[in-house]
Amino acid sequence: MPGQLTINPRHPKAGVSLRVVVVGGGLAGIATAYTLQRAGHCVTVLERSNGEGRSRGGIRSPPNMTRVLNHWGLGPQLAKTAVKCPQFRFQQADGELMSIVQLHDDFLKDLMADFIFIMHGDLHSLLLDLAVREGVEFRYNAPVASVDCETISVTLSNSTSTTSIANTVTLANEANGGEPERLYADLVVGADGPDSMVRNEVVGEDVRKQGVLDGQLSLHCTIPTHLIHDDEDLRPLTEDGNWWVWLGPSVLFHGSLVSGRKEFSIVVGLRNLPIETVAQYDESWDKTYPIEHFGIDWSGYDIRVRKLLPFMRAVTPTVHVRRPVLDSSVCERARIVIVGEAAHPLVPAGQHNTGVSIEDAETLGALFARIQHRAQIPRMLAAYEELRQPRCAYAQDWELRKRMMLTCPLGPDQKARDAKLRRVMAYGDWAHMDEDRFWEMWGDEMEMFSYFSTEKVEDWWTKWGSLLARGEGSDKDGIRTPISPSVEVNISNGPTRTILSVH
Repeated sequence: MPGQLTINPRHPKAGVSLRVVVVGGGLAGIATAYTLQRAGHCVTVLERSNGEGRSRGGIRSPPNMTRVLNHWGLGPQLAKTAVKCPQFRFQQADGELMSIVQLHDDFLKDLMADFIFIMHGDLHSLLLDLAVREGVEFRYNAPVASVDCETISVTLSNSTSTTSIANTVTLANEANGGEPERLYADLVVGADGPDSMVRNEVVGEDVRKQGVLDGQLSLHCTIPTHLIHDDEDLRPLTEDGNWWVWLGPSVLFHGSLVSGRKEFSIVVGLRNLPIETVAQYDESWDKTYPIEHFGIDWSGYDIRVRKLLPFMRAVTPTVHVRRPVLDSSVCERARIVIVGEAAHPLVPAGQHNTGVSIEDAETLGALFARIQHRAQIPRMLAAYEELRQPRCAYAQDWELRKRMMLTCPLGPDQKARDAKLRRVMAYGDWAHMDEDRFWEMWGDEMEMFSYFSTEKVEDWWTKWGSLLARGEGSDKDGIRTPISPSVEVNISNGPTRTILSVH
């Protein structure tokens, strides 16, 4: 895969090893545990499930996410399991082509990473393998009852059994005479998803009740490609890595290949549903229904969409709960931090949901790789917030705006969107695109695509690291900040070449 550039392969190691407990063994929890263990800390992950489940849903990995995964050394594995996306194809509901947006190799090379599709379960396995090899301890069947910022501890539920990655089993409450087990730590990380319990301790109140249903529902389904390959209309969906997008009134239907082209992953985004309808569902990924259950009128849709419907027998619905953007992701004592969708839940099945969580993990790990004393934990968490809060707030707004744009009902907004997509189609190929057209097409996306969390930490450390070390009486020797690379976007327009630095 082009753009597989590894940056700063020698990860710095912390001067003190912290005891870290991560609550939640999903993608955000595993990734964060890996980066903190890699940084030299002793990390335990508590996961309430048995750890055996693997979602077959698809994930989009834009360059900002892929770049971090490459940085972690996963490029060769991604080449086997992920599918590179060469272009986005936008169509009206009836199949009329409105726009083709090409992801030119020169563009991706400048970003130093590809736009890829990967199955959630495949990425889960890759990250888990990384974390286990690094030495992270995983405890399954270990639901957390509470966390305490004062004592920096996590209390497990009664009668909890724990399962290690080696499948050895112990009873968590056996050694305590039946009392719930409590784990003490230097740092607790909440990675327990959008309905986070840890978030309450950070905010100081039950914010789970503050969420509001907004009439949006996302439906997820994956179809084995061998079932549709022989159909003449559906075969093109199985032969390339395109992102196929159909835009209907208040409906977004899109799909892509995952799992080494063995599966076709589909997402249906629905808007303006009655609240009593969406209230039947939640934010989990546990229940499935046939597509007919949702009562969508597909009669005016492309023949390819209608031919996919009979294969959509196990569709998972996920509601969108709008929650207030948090002012802080760290508790008052600066010993508990929340990451991933526990801190910034995005619209389900968006483009950057997983990517922003991966960025959180890399940022936290890169900062705590530079810690020299336990007394520096609050300052490191303050740095984490300084780096991540603006980025995550922007991502939340970006995802909601994009979903609203792609699910427009018929009207002025829909007409303006369609007109813009058709203008993009008229721009021609990459080699003849001028700067103004580039920014109209990619300006909003570049704010997301060009971000590299490792680089942001290195920039921050260059400015403030020496002051932090002096302030805590630390020895600066051995703390070396790698040169921070720039991201350049090269746009060719005939004989004239313009170079734009994007940071």
